[in-house]
Amino acid sequence: MAFFTRLIFALIGMAFAVLFAVGVLCWLALYVAFASLRWLVTGQKPQVLMMWQQIKAMRKGMQSGQGSSWSSWSRTSDGQWHEAHGHAQSKALKVDVVEDVVVREVHEQRQLPKD
Repeated sequence: MAFFTRLIFALIGMAFAVLFAVGVLCWLALYVAFASLRWLVTGQKPQVLMMWQQIKAMRKGMQSGQGSSWSSWSRTSDGQWHEAHGHAQSKALKVDVVEDVVVREVHEQRQLPKD
């Protein structure tokens, strides 16, 4: 009797594990579809792709024997990681510069409710 009980609990546990794995895979497929669609519509790269490119660039920098440290890397406006000093950029970066900013405070006049 104890053998059958253990067997049933093991089968139920495996069924839940399989359902969990299928659920995670479905969620991942939906996320990839959403991120790809957003990339096509807005031009904003998915965060997973950005992180993968950053890790790849850092590995490449470490393997080439440049001895670069974490502090020598900086993120530019396009979201990519580049070394602050070292190799020249191969493509020209388009940087938006804000030349003039106006700051105004808005004072709201409070009115007491009239009964």
